[in-house]
Amino acid sequence: MMGMNMIMKKVSDWTETKRGLYFILGFSAIIKISALIALADKAINNDGLLYISAAQQFASGHFKEGLALYPMPLFSLLITAVHFVVHNWVLAGRFLSSTALLMALIPLYMLTSELFNRKAAFWACLLFSLAPAPNIWSVDIIRGPAFVFFFAWAAFFAQRSIRSIKLTDFLLTVLFAGISIFLRIEGVIFIPFYVLFIIGLAVFKPRERIALFKNILIWIAFLLLGFLIFIVFLGPERMYFNRMDQVVLEAQNIFNFKFLDNYHRIYQELRVFEDSSPFTGIGKQNIIAITRHHLSILYLLGLIEGLIKVLFPFFIIPLYCGFKRPFFRNQVLILALVTSYLLMAYCYAIKVDFVRARFLLAPAFLLYPWIGAGMERIFDFVKNSSRLKVFVFVIALIFLIAPISKTVQLFGQHDNVIIESGEWLAGQPGFNNAKIVTNERRILFYAGRETYLDRGNSVKVYGSSSSDLTGMEKFAEKIQADVIIIRTSVRRKDMIPEFKYFKKIREFVGKKKIAVIFYSPDYLNF
Repeated sequence: MMGMNMIMKKVSDWTETKRGLYFILGFSAIIKISALIALADKAINNDGLLYISAAQQFASGHFKEGLALYPMPLFSLLITAVHFVVHNWVLAGRFLSSTALLMALIPLYMLTSELFNRKAAFWACLLFSLAPAPNIWSVDIIRGPAFVFFFAWAAFFAQRSIRSIKLTDFLLTVLFAGISIFLRIEGVIFIPFYVLFIIGLAVFKPRERIALFKNILIWIAFLLLGFLIFIVFLGPERMYFNRMDQVVLEAQNIFNFKFLDNYHRIYQELRVFEDSSPFTGIGKQNIIAITRHHLSILYLLGLIEGLIKVLFPFFIIPLYCGFKRPFFRNQVLILALVTSYLLMAYCYAIKVDFVRARFLLAPAFLLYPWIGAGMERIFDFVKNSSRLKVFVFVIALIFLIAPISKTVQLFGQHDNVIIESGEWLAGQPGFNNAKIVTNERRILFYAGRETYLDRGNSVKVYGSSSSDLTGMEKFAEKIQADVIIIRTSVRRKDMIPEFKYFKKIREFVGKKKIAVIFYSPDYLNF
């Protein structure tokens, strides 16, 4: 018992100093490196292929071509910069994502210390390091990790600015908020939110009103200056750069309630479908009617479910305990920012009828200060408990072993069918000049072929891995293709059509995916 008490005291001491942060940074680095090694044979994600293709154009000095591929260039430019050090495009992209999530622990630690204390900051960073979803995304080439890094710094300096009222903090807020917008357009929510929050704060703090208004006016001036430079530099292409046209369109959709169009369409379709129930004449409360009446609640439940997946279900326990702590006014800004972000995500989910869990990484990240505060309460309860060993075992099981086990399980869910089939194709000299039709660009990437800017017009993409493939052979014959490559799930293997003309040459079967390569008998080079 004495030994356990000594361990608990040492952990408690660590949580009160910056040594705790250094430990977590090292611990998280080990997890990220392990993920990079374990998933080295995982195929690049679809978005990553697009970003790398743009980065390759930037590295070659073809800026216009890179922008044509994807109009938000910052992430691809960052990949290009990392590639100067890490001479492998896929590894450079993954290194960027891993490093961004690792270094995001620093603003998280500082923000949590600002809101609560260093003990809560230690636990917030530790649990974020263990969360399965961010660890899996750390090896995906996506904009989310880098976005969260800069968005977290913007949130921290915004939080500090309302306490210090220093112009430096206001300017650092606009700097990091601006950078985050160039990574994900959702970051634009920060601008109106922060301006309105400061105006509201000035109303309730008359003594600091002049300083607040002065700083926010300078803040807006810097923002407008940056926007002016942006307009002059880009000229007529400015509306398409960084998807600014989409920002304007989404804002218009919100103000004129057009984002509800899809909601109304689904509502009417459910009403028609409701009449197909065999007991429609007896009662109106069938499952379809209930779904239609509570459609808005279902979207909200889906959003909450996605947020819980990002956080990890067991972390809801310390989150609840964190909200049970006394509430202080200095916590209003971050909670209001999280609420605004989730409201934006909710409107988007209604508009497009889906929301990906990784889109919720930023609001989930900003909830970790409360998770850390709740974990501090749990740790103090366990430390003073008469059943110390039992509680330590339960805490370790729930908050350490469970997330690590889930992460390891997710590590094992990929297969290397895409890489294997691509590398096999690259090793067949007879196919070097073949015209290819495929539903999977990534196979061509691993075959060393151009995927997006195919100047030789030798690659055509037909549908996706879940599309109906029955017309694929006719399409291939029409464009006089030499090779057809199909990638789909093993469960949909029976959906791969029996081609009359093209012959199967190779099949690759993985845990969940299958890739099949067909060739034309008339292809003379084979």
